[in-house]
Amino acid sequence: MTEGNVKVTLTEPGIAGSYEVVEKRPDGALVLKPEREQLSAVSAETQGKVFRDEEFIEHLERVSETEDDLGDYERE
Repeated sequence: MTEGNVKVTLTEPGIAGSYEVVEKRPDGALVLKPEREQLSAVSAETQGKVFRDEEFIEHLERVSETEDDLGDYERE
């Protein structure tokens, strides 16, 4: 049974994030697929922010998990 477009948010450390339900099994278990953030949204949200210590590492991890929607980078 497919549950297209049903989304859940988990707050448990280590698995926190937004997920899409891709399958509901007969035993009631849900199969989840991580919902990827758009790079443009992360960039807009953090533009001009100064990161300190662990915040910077967390930000880099978040950026690495995004879906790139900015297109090809061309130097001016």
